[in-house]
Amino acid sequence: MKKVLIYKGYERFWHWTQALLILLLALTGFEVHGTYHLMDYDKAVFIHQNLAWAFMVLIVFTQFWNFTTGEWRQYIPTTKLLKAQVAYYITGIFKHAPHPTRKTVYNKFNPLQRLTYLGLRLLIIPVVVFSGILYMYYVYFVDQGVVGDLAPIAYFHTLGAYLLIGFVIAHVYLTTTGHRPLSAIKAMIVGWEEMSDEDARVALEENLKVALVESRKSVSGAKEADKKEMFEVAIGEVAQKLGINMEGLALREKLLHSNVGYFRINKQGLYEEVNNVWLDLYKCTSKALVIGSHVTLDRTEPEKIRIMQLVDQVLAGGTVTGERIQRLCKDGSIGYHTVSATYYKDETGKIAGLEGFIIDITHQVEAEEELEKKISKAQSGNDFYSKIYRSEGVGYFKIDKEGFYQDVNPTWLKLYKFTKKDEIVGKHYSLSRTKEDFIRLQANVDKVLKGQTIPLDITRRFCKDGSIGYHSITMTPVYEGDEITGFEGFIVDKTDTKLAEAELLHQKD
Repeated sequence: MKKVLIYKGYERFWHWTQALLILLLALTGFEVHGTYHLMDYDKAVFIHQNLAWAFMVLIVFTQFWNFTTGEWRQYIPTTKLLKAQVAYYITGIFKHAPHPTRKTVYNKFNPLQRLTYLGLRLLIIPVVVFSGILYMYYVYFVDQGVVGDLAPIAYFHTLGAYLLIGFVIAHVYLTTTGHRPLSAIKAMIVGWEEMSDEDARVALEENLKVALVESRKSVSGAKEADKKEMFEVAIGEVAQKLGINMEGLALREKLLHSNVGYFRINKQGLYEEVNNVWLDLYKCTSKALVIGSHVTLDRTEPEKIRIMQLVDQVLAGGTVTGERIQRLCKDGSIGYHTVSATYYKDETGKIAGLEGFIIDITHQVEAEEELEKKISKAQSGNDFYSKIYRSEGVGYFKIDKEGFYQDVNPTWLKLYKFTKKDEIVGKHYSLSRTKEDFIRLQANVDKVLKGQTIPLDITRRFCKDGSIGYHSITMTPVYEGDEITGFEGFIVDKTDTKLAEAELLHQKD
């Protein structure tokens, strides 16, 4: 079930104001008619006349709103799908048949409703209003010779009242035929209507289609240089009218189709969306195995506690960036990734869940474990070098004491966009750094050459083709006997992480 914006603010105002006025007019009108006695006759007449004027003022303002906003098009009658709609109300609704028409913000009424509302506006309400005016000013119209007998006026006014009440009764009944019995009534209060996932998808697509066509018309006469900016503004206005969070959609679209694993989780901790990268990282074959499951599913007990702490942190209004998590994949294997997430809000402005992305760091974790073994001397340096050198996910490098590259592996070359080692071996590592980046890295190199092991956060690299990338880097000293002759380490690409985090932080702002 999803919610789609259908009814605008003024639309809801005049609807409920009109409903209240009709109810009070009926209550006082039948008192005047003598059907029952709840109040003094003169008092009932006074209240009824003032309510009638309020009703007519509301009609004038609403018609003005309908014509200035183009909402009058909603009432243009059509015979398309009329038979199907009648059949639905007579038998289909009792057999749980699908609704023959879809409701959107630009097409709120089905063919039968259009004919009914048109009859209400052109026949019933005019009869009630004009007979009521004749009723109120009967003496004046008699003096002018316009009317001579009150009886026909009273009969017409009463007939119009009965027809109007009949319409209200039928209208209230038909409001129970939505996705849920009270979904249509609730929609007229808050503006958003609950629909099935399929109906919501169609409604949103139709809303956007019509709105964007209208927006294109407004910029069609502009100069080519101004069209892009004007169209973006128009799209923003469309999104605002439809209640669509364009920042959220932009983030979602970018992450859904990126090289990072995207996820969306509701307030109950259940997955609502994941992308194919997420499925690959968890070694799942289908979204159906994930959507609707809880975020703690298939996690070790310590990780269940950890992941719920992060979820609670985001649902409380925070943001998670780069937290390291262990995952239990569908095939039973263990993987590692970083997770970044921020909250998203519903149409009322309340936090409704969280969304974000995961970046695989399994190769990095494995490399760190190998490095720890080497440092603890539980494993020879050659073993460490052999495993890291062959790694497809980790870029290995070895630099001498003066800062010149001695060796790199194929993954390092790929990350820096080199084709062969001869292009970099013998060159100083400062060639791929800005002045500021070099100063920062040199400070850590000095520490490594004094015997420390440095695990760093994300750092920037300048590639051979002039592009910029980001990676994490770990450095450890290289010994010959007791003397440090240089340092070696590994890098893991973080470019996707950096770009995705930028989108995530932009979304939060």
